[in-house]
Amino acid sequence: MRIGLDARTLTAPRPRGTGRNLLDAYRLVTALRPDWDFVLFHQRPLAEGAPAADLAAQPNVTLRRIDVPGDRLDAWFQLALPLAARRARVDLLHLPANAAPAWLPVPAVVTIHDLAPLTVPGELPPRATARFRRGAQRAVRRATHLIAVSAATRTALQELFGVPADRVSVVPWAPDAHIAAAAAAARQPPRLAELCRRYGLDGRWLLAFSGWAPRKNARGLLTAFARLPAAARATVQLVLVGAEPAERRTELRSLARDLGVAPACRVLGYVPHADLPGLLAGACGLAMPSLCEGFGLPLLDAMACDVPVLTSNRSSMPEVAGDAALYCDPTDPASIAAGLAELLQPATAARLVPRGRVRVRDFTWERTAAALCAVYERAAGVRRPIPTEVAAS
Repeated sequence: MRIGLDARTLTAPRPRGTGRNLLDAYRLVTALRPDWDFVLFHQRPLAEGAPAADLAAQPNVTLRRIDVPGDRLDAWFQLALPLAARRARVDLLHLPANAAPAWLPVPAVVTIHDLAPLTVPGELPPRATARFRRGAQRAVRRATHLIAVSAATRTALQELFGVPADRVSVVPWAPDAHIAAAAAAARQPPRLAELCRRYGLDGRWLLAFSGWAPRKNARGLLTAFARLPAAARATVQLVLVGAEPAERRTELRSLARDLGVAPACRVLGYVPHADLPGLLAGACGLAMPSLCEGFGLPLLDAMACDVPVLTSNRSSMPEVAGDAALYCDPTDPASIAAGLAELLQPATAARLVPRGRVRVRDFTWERTAAALCAVYERAAGVRRPIPTEVAAS
């Protein structure tokens, strides 16, 4: 069988989010099916030393670059990719980013990570929201099969678009392989001291992945942090990572000043992936009071690094974290503040860290890769037993 993949995020010089997840999964998918051919369609040259270089070197993997000068009107995705997939005679095309083009000349599976732009007010501007909706609607109409990264996302697909349950398979992610493997070394005192020096960290810190999206609830987290007793704030910093673009950092820093907590807050933009193990493993807790998450991968990353977690009591987060996290109402700063106060207690870490070690074992890239292969076979009409996890989903 020949599988095509929209690999633009995977082959980026600095893969983030979906790109890193795909890379971790595809290193195993291609090994599980050595008799299959995988064609990875990408747009920019593969940079020297790019993380995807080892995957590109596999004998059953072909990189195929498609150039669309200017790429106006999303021509790469809407026209060039479908044409290239047909010319490559793929049996199935995997579209991993919430959308499908208007024209699909080959069978396709689409991964839906979340539908937050359609459920969280203000997540995207109106035009971007309409564009997201069109892409998701095309995925629902045109895909042979859909992949949801959580049962929560599958439920959202059913509620918003009426997708039958048998058209959606839940294929969860797993902890970032690099972060989990590098955590112990990142905790070594000399490396941790250097990291603290570069990022202006002092002693203990709580880590949060704030990003650009309103659903990450960075404003709610800052408001809750300001409600902690001054004595508690004096012992810890709140570190917000990934606040992009620069205007977002300015906004959050201004809010921290207005709340009187700026000296205890570090609002960071893009952080190199090599620094994430230290920032996470060195933290005394992960604060993730998101309004909505398709999966919530940082929860597992934190558990893999023996870091206790506070997260939201909605969306996919209870599904992923189970009994290994504290929960709060993300719309209530008082609830977030109470969770932060509990997260800072040594007894909380003593209780949650062992649970996290157990919980994270349920999520492995081996299982994810096997489930992806099963979905591909199902969508392409290959008769092979489907693993229990996928069949049950």
